Amino acid sequence: MFTRRHFLKISAVAAAGLAASQSRHLFVDVWSDAAPAFRGQPIKEEMLLRLPCEADTTLALTRRYPWLRFGEKSGGRVQIANMCSLHDGLPGVPTSGLLGERMAETDSGGRFLPWTPMFQRPTPVYEANSALQTLAGTSRLYIKDEGSDLSPLYGNKVRKYEFLLPNLSLCGVKNVYTHGAFGSNHCAHLALAARFGTFRPDGVAKPMDVEMMLYPQEITENVITKLRLLVASGARLSFLDGDTSVGLSILMAEVKPHISEEPAKAYIPPGGSSPLTVLGHVEALMELAEQVESGACPLAAPPDYIFVPLGSGATTVGLVLGCHLLGWPTKVVGTCSQDKSWAARLAVNGDIDTPFLVANAQSLLDKALEWLNRMGLVPGTRQACSARDVLRQGFIYDDVSWHPEYGKVTPEIQRDATAAAGAGLILDNTFTAKSFHTLKLYAENGLLRNKSALFWNTYQRFPLKTLLPEDHQWITALPEPIRERVEAYRNIRGEAS
Repeated sequence: MFTRRHFLKISAVAAAGLAASQSRHLFVDVWSDAAPAFRGQPIKEEMLLRLPCEADTTLALTRRYPWLRFGEKSGGRVQIANMCSLHDGLPGVPTSGLLGERMAETDSGGRFLPWTPMFQRPTPVYEANSALQTLAGTSRLYIKDEGSDLSPLYGNKVRKYEFLLPNLSLCGVKNVYTHGAFGSNHCAHLALAARFGTFRPDGVAKPMDVEMMLYPQEITENVITKLRLLVASGARLSFLDGDTSVGLSILMAEVKPHISEEPAKAYIPPGGSSPLTVLGHVEALMELAEQVESGACPLAAPPDYIFVPLGSGATTVGLVLGCHLLGWPTKVVGTCSQDKSWAARLAVNGDIDTPFLVANAQSLLDKALEWLNRMGLVPGTRQACSARDVLRQGFIYDDVSWHPEYGKVTPEIQRDATAAAGAGLILDNTFTAKSFHTLKLYAENGLLRNKSALFWNTYQRFPLKTLLPEDHQWITALPEPIRERVEAYRNIRGEAS
């Protein structure tokens, strides 16, 4: 349903864009609807090494809350069904609602969410070595490692797609579209998961088509690798310019399902974060709780702090909600990866004062709480808690360390990231290096004295370059303005395109 709130937000961004945009155009789409003449050499499936996961994998959520497991008595609560274990076919039909947020309903009236395991779990937790402890400035430092050297379909981003892609497939979706920066981790890993992941009820891999609407960031070697990957994946690419045009494009994508429905096509929010995908990170916190409680990791009790990057919000919100459900006293410290102009804050979040990503996280948490209540997870004593209450109790944010801009770090943070890599902790300049800097600031200010800190390393360090085919013409698949930026960067570095 198209609401007054949607109308006001679109009006606000249009007015702000006309007043504040530095671009000649409010909305810039460099590519036309026609497919580009050159698509590049494709990624071949045999180039991916996937760590096998058991078809009957169960979630830590369903082990802690048995009524969540499909087939158990639920008392009317929403359950979770592993699509790989349904050997007799899908036992229900999709309910109505937004694509990507639907349940399946059985003949008996039960409702469940589809889920498919895509990687081996649990991801490891280890104690930081002495070099990392010295660098961070604290001796009680632990790492939750969400990255893999062996498989690209692994960890932080894939936790979202394990819920999202089966949900869309259940509804017959064959095409997904999303937003992200040129070097977006979400866009790169969604392209791989949608093409190579197994998420259908019949266990058969059937690729989804992917469209990416990309917005600018500084060109780096990492950004070029991501663009090459998107070209090789066969994703359709469009390019946007400026915060206001991006905000309007995202708003229109969010509003479109309320106006008209294309059942074979679905929008995925930036970063893959939605109220449903938050469950992937509530699950991650439950996984951590099992590791702590069973003695399977060196962390013997809930940490005092969890340090995590704050991007589109699902990871941070899921960890905050997980701690809330378990009654952990842990404070989750989220480091913003960027901020936006007042116009973008107003357009997307309806709030010009709160940091862009923090306001977005609060909105996301509010909607995710509805899922938890449907599943019977929120204890009765906490059901009255609002998203604002939950954040106030368990969340702290750093909105300074994101400078100087998205995907770029200060010389100090770069030096620390290099030192951390030498000590075995690989960080990236968009998210985790900035989060590690926040941890260091806490230690320097004495906030970690006699406290335990868990650094939640969301970086998927798999070398994506190893998936890329030999293709010296890939750059011709980009529109000329983007191609010129890439070539200028290469020329400065004295490299060939």
